[in-house]
Amino acid sequence: MMGNEALLSKLKLAEDLLSRVMVPGFDVDVISSGVVSRLRISSDGKKLIVYLSFLSSDPSCSFCKFINHTLWTTVARNIRDVLTSSSLFDEVLVVDEFTKSPLT
Repeated sequence: MMGNEALLSKLKLAEDLLSRVMVPGFDVDVISSGVVSRLRISSDGKKLIVYLSFLSSDPSCSFCKFINHTLWTTVARNIRDVLTSSSLFDEVLVVDEFTKSPLT
């Protein structure tokens, strides 16, 4: 088990890395845009769960759902890539905040 200061330090590093992940098609990163709604770290500091806020602007639009799914898949992959390449965590999960489903 890591101490609170060490866990907070790892979370801050993760947040700094995530602030470099841009939302495709927009000039904004996943942290300042609110796409990343929260981070959860395991008590040993080896596992990180990144929760994304996934809201569609028009739930009745099939094309919008497809675009959103494609966009979110790309964002989730980019988040996982930047965090796993940093070697900060042994495991990184990216999860839809509302459904609690993993995003691939």
